[in-house]
Amino acid sequence: MQGMNGLRIGMLLLTLGLASGCVAGGAQQQSGADKGHAMATEWTQLRQAKGHFAGGEWRHDLDAWQGRKHQLMQELAAEVLAARGDTPAVLALLGEPDAKVTIDQADYADWQRRAEWQGNPGPLLWSYHWRGQHDQLLLAFSEGRVSAVGWLYAWE
Repeated sequence: MQGMNGLRIGMLLLTLGLASGCVAGGAQQQSGADKGHAMATEWTQLRQAKGHFAGGEWRHDLDAWQGRKHQLMQELAAEVLAARGDTPAVLALLGEPDAKVTIDQADYADWQRRAEWQGNPGPLLWSYHWRGQHDQLLLAFSEGRVSAVGWLYAWE
């Protein structure tokens, strides 16, 4: 399992490196790959931790507005949108989503309407919980690639 995750992360980092252009040179590409790997590792750790919205104690890094988990998810969202990654690349970086909704499901129209989108949402939405189902990062896919990212906030 660990080896498969490493392979997926490696594939995404390669994709991100190619998408961001090979203009920069080898040292900067390696630096970007290292940053992507570090973000993916930190995301995995924070995702497994239980904060207030997952039945645990309040933890600033997990539960606070602009806490570390929120900031990291924003950075990862920007990365996958810029790379227009395909589903295997996104899975490599973020892991399995907490929920998947297709255009023919009831939640689709609600999520599409309520989310703050960057890009054009496609017919498939993936949800990654920030603070449980309370606040979520949504990734939209069109033709197998990320077409938009959005935040579905409870605004409480």
